[in-house]
Amino acid sequence: MIFKILLIDMIIIAVLMYLVIVGANMCKTAEEREMENNEEMEYLKKYDSRRKKNGK
Repeated sequence: MIFKILLIDMIIIAVLMYLVIVGANMCKTAEEREMENNEEMEYLKKYDSRRKKNGK
């Protein structure tokens, strides 16, 4: 019985967290999305160069 209650609570929390994340993403301007994409590309380039330097 307790397991069912915990499972339902976790599902509700997961759905609410998903809605918060989606809602936050919808409120971003085009500039914020572009800046985020540039930061991600910069990180991936640094990660790739470190990975190549370490030989992995």
